Amino acid sequence: MAKAVVYVVIATAFVLFMTLSPISREHRKGSGLNRRFGYNIQQRAPSFDPLITKIGRTEEANKKVDQHEPEATTNFSLYGHAADEYQYFSSSGKLNTTLRLMILFPLLDKEPRDGVVNYNELEAWITQQALDRLNYVTNTELKVKDKNGDRAISFTEYLPQFSELDTERKGMGHGEAGWWHERFTKADIDRNGLLNFSELRDFLHPEDSDNPELLKWLLRDRIKCLDEEVDGKLKLKEFKEQLYNIYKTYIEFETSGQFVPSAEDKFSDLDANKDEFLSVEELMPVLRYLYPGELSYAKYYTSYLFNEADDNKDWNLSLQEMLNHEFVFYNTVYADEHEEFDQDHDHDEL
Repeated sequence: MAKAVVYVVIATAFVLFMTLSPISREHRKGSGLNRRFGYNIQQRAPSFDPLITKIGRTEEANKKVDQHEPEATTNFSLYGHAADEYQYFSSSGKLNTTLRLMILFPLLDKEPRDGVVNYNELEAWITQQALDRLNYVTNTELKVKDKNGDRAISFTEYLPQFSELDTERKGMGHGEAGWWHERFTKADIDRNGLLNFSELRDFLHPEDSDNPELLKWLLRDRIKCLDEEVDGKLKLKEFKEQLYNIYKTYIEFETSGQFVPSAEDKFSDLDANKDEFLSVEELMPVLRYLYPGELSYAKYYTSYLFNEADDNKDWNLSLQEMLNHEFVFYNTVYADEHEEFDQDHDHDEL
């Protein structure tokens, strides 16, 4: 009987997680941060609560086992941790968000321990959830693709569909063998033909990498699609029509719309050698706006949570403020209880 209850808890929580996350609704009218992005910021946000992520991963692991794919099993036991976390769920499988916030609050309030959660503390917490997600995805890929068990991935192991002849042809169209091989080579920092864990993470998530060669590769790949003259650079017209609006969206968010340079001013600022073209190197300062990764969205999500829950605008969150806005932190649970959202914005993209 107890085991059956645990199954129900896992299934119910996972349904909530998978069907309602990424979080996809605005719960308060006039949410300027969401509208400034043109879609709900929470669609790209890391999970606030690692418990929700763990339950999702457990159910994913169970599914893999049911499909006889044991190589994809996660580090979490299949049912043990769900039972350990049973205290946070009602008999109907609904997460007790009040209790969870009360438990999590002292974990967030770390430096300094002063009874409130400041911006840096919350950002560090959410960034860690994003890092955990990146590491989890990388570890899963490593387990699945590493056929010889050496904890490193060769190009052939990761992309066995490409023959040596395919690679030698060096097809550079998006998704072709040469395109993938160049990305692989840029991620392979030590040039040994294998990707270790950190290199594989960069390969899978180049937008979250610190590898300068891989970041330049990202920009070159982006410019290739926009460069009308095929010279590896962007002129003002190309920058203005193709990239500026993306940059502008994030700057409006970061500055609350108070400091948004014009396309011409930003182009001039980036054009270091004043040749009226932007090279890959000159575009590097805006890369994080053109390719925001999970770590970037951890920062944006932190700002969103403060905007929604910091009632007295002192840039600190008290436990009471967080409890007053439980739905902001747990939209995956509350989404069906709030019907006010703009259907048009639910489908908008950058």
